[in-house]
Amino acid sequence: MVPTKKGKQVVLKCTKCGYEMKVGKEKKAYVLKEKVSDKEKTKTTSLVSEPAKFGISDEEHQQRVEDYYEIALELMQEEGEGGEGEEEEGED
Repeated sequence: MVPTKKGKQVVLKCTKCGYEMKVGKEKKAYVLKEKVSDKEKTKTTSLVSEPAKFGISDEEHQQRVEDYYEIALELMQEEGEGGEGEEEEGED
């Protein structure tokens, strides 16, 4: 039963069959309870934006990446050469 106004009177009306019943002077509190799934409670938002720029151009960034790889390769070669030399000394 749901309270509805009919003219100036408040009546209780059944939502399924439409039966109406007058409300007496002793108005009691009306509480509506509804179960809501967790999925409906959770709201997700996403902000689509451009990636942050670091104040350097794409060309400059590409150059820095190439320099980084060159230095890394040089260090790996030095370690490889240094490691072989130590092994030879240990064998003698």
